Amino acid sequence: MGDVISLLDRVVYNMSQADRLLDLSAGTAGRWIDGYSRRDRHYEPLVRAGTTGSDIVTWGEFVEARLISEYRRQGVSVFRMRPAIMALRELFQTPYPLAAAQPFMSAEGRELVLSVQEDTNLQPSLRLVVRTGQIITPSIEVQRFQQAADYDGDTVGRFRMARNVVIDPEYASGEPTIAGRRLRVATIVEALAAGEQPEVVAKMWDITPEAVHDAVRCSNVA
Repeated sequence: MGDVISLLDRVVYNMSQADRLLDLSAGTAGRWIDGYSRRDRHYEPLVRAGTTGSDIVTWGEFVEARLISEYRRQGVSVFRMRPAIMALRELFQTPYPLAAAQPFMSAEGRELVLSVQEDTNLQPSLRLVVRTGQIITPSIEVQRFQQAADYDGDTVGRFRMARNVVIDPEYASGEPTIAGRRLRVATIVEALAAGEQPEVVAKMWDITPEAVHDAVRCSNVA
């Protein structure tokens, strides 16, 4: 259990890196993770229990921001999620409930999440699980998040950006790399920008042409 906690607590990024890797506008990750103030009003963070002023981002905080981004892309006000997230943190006894498998992967966990949604009056557009008849399933946003996530035991261990590109805190300081390799996407893109042909780049690093293509597709965050 200690190894899992240490992974989620591991410092991996700063706020601007988190914005880039999550394809967010500047400052968005900071507002979600550490809160913000505007016109003499302070808005508490979604991810942290309270504002700390720290610019560093742990892997657990990044994972939670990744799930929140699925909702933000639908144009909803994600800060209305805070009461539910705080309640989930207390219920599951973890600082990173959105990064844990238990709330979404087990039937019992989904039942508990549904109860929290109802108790905190979470609006329908922000729901984490949905009931269809007698079955409770993850929301579309959570399903998209899970499709990109690879779980390491009970928590998210890495994200797959494309078939051949991953974000893994164990490799390249969490920067995008070719799956199963320590080869950074940025390195491939730099070689292409210098004039190398894709087939030459593939041969140079013993990767497939598809991997080169995926690296280019993901290069906006590399």
